[in-house]
Amino acid sequence: MNRTEFMERLERLLWNISDSEREEALQYYNDYFDDAGEENEAKVIEELGSPDQVARKIKAGCSDSASEYSEQGYEDTRFRTAQEVISKEEAERAQANGGSGRADMNHRRSSEANTWKVIAIILLCILASPIIIPIGAAIFAAIAAVVLGIGGVCIGIVVAGFTILIVGIVLIGTGIAEIFVTPAVGLALTGVGCLIFALGILLSLFTIWCCVKILPWLIRGIVGLVSYPFRKAGANK
Repeated sequence: MNRTEFMERLERLLWNISDSEREEALQYYNDYFDDAGEENEAKVIEELGSPDQVARKIKAGCSDSASEYSEQGYEDTRFRTAQEVISKEEAERAQANGGSGRADMNHRRSSEANTWKVIAIILLCILASPIIIPIGAAIFAAIAAVVLGIGGVCIGIVVAGFTILIVGIVLIGTGIAEIFVTPAVGLALTGVGCLIFALGILLSLFTIWCCVKILPWLIRGIVGLVSYPFRKAGANK
């Protein structure tokens, strides 16, 4: 049942009361539907009950505690609270919308402030570029020199290790061959070759240890040193 059907049924049921009372009662409920709004139409009908129940209350008049005829006409006192509840809900929605609006305004202000900060940083970088660029180039050159130096040392150690290994292998081979001609010289060459070969192995293991342990630590230190100014700037925002 919708509003139109409800009011038509109620009007038919009020045929046996005076025209003025019927018009006042119908006007009251029409106004109540209007105040509640179309979205609350089903809720209002549920609160009112059936048209027969409403008609009986209207006919009862002042004898019913839930309805009365006042100087302003017919009034159903049950719906004073309901109207207050609806008004309160509308006020809360308005307050929530106002709070959302304030939040949006604060967000816009924050965005504008961040934009001005970015513009100020860009202008500062442009003005300070005659100082920043040489300093940055010097720092980059120093870091590049350190990296290249470390790389050169590592390559040198690797080359030296392989060279010593090869020399040790050659001496061992020469000593073994010389044993059949001059045993004393052959044994000496073989012994020296074994020592050199062992030194080459140790140097190679040291190189591998440096690559696994020291080199990553140095790379992390260089990266941390380069990224420190950017981390500092990000923390100050």
